[in-house]
Amino acid sequence: MKFNKILITLLLLLIASKNYSQNEKPNSETRQFIDNAEITQINKDWNVKAEFKSGLGEVVSFFPVEAIDLKSNKKVNSLQMDMTVIYQFAGRSSNYFKSSWIDLNEVDEFIVFIEQYVIPNLKDKTERKQSVTYIFNSREITFSFYIEKSTRRISIYLKDNGNTDNEHYFWTESQVSKIPELLIMLKEIK
Repeated sequence: MKFNKILITLLLLLIASKNYSQNEKPNSETRQFIDNAEITQINKDWNVKAEFKSGLGEVVSFFPVEAIDLKSNKKVNSLQMDMTVIYQFAGRSSNYFKSSWIDLNEVDEFIVFIEQYVIPNLKDKTERKQSVTYIFNSREITFSFYIEKSTRRISIYLKDNGNTDNEHYFWTESQVSKIPELLIMLKEIK
């Protein structure tokens, strides 16, 4: 009898963990759509764009895209983010480029994050030996707004399968004033 209870418990745990792993979606629906299509067309609208540049020449661009599975003619609209950063390794530098996507339902949350937590605090300062960080996590990026004394910085980290890439990321202090432009662009694509 005791063996049957243990066996039933183990089976239930196995079924629950299998269901959980099937429902887990670490990448954006857009990336999954592109990865699963045999032939894809991606239409980019460069007229609606927000861009941040670092002093090192690194660039992050946000713009709307439409991905089309050319076999089924299914379409997905999304926000694409292209990032080019300078990668330092063993005393040598090279450029690192990657595209990530933010699904439209995540764009809504991104708008709320910027409106409620970033814009009202763009001019904030902290006391000595204090800092404040506001973090937005989507499936494929982490956007961080950091304040220490009178310094403000944005950092953008990419994710693959839910894992944050801490080696290749973008940050800038000089472009923080462009965050309202990102908000305008996000509202425009919704």
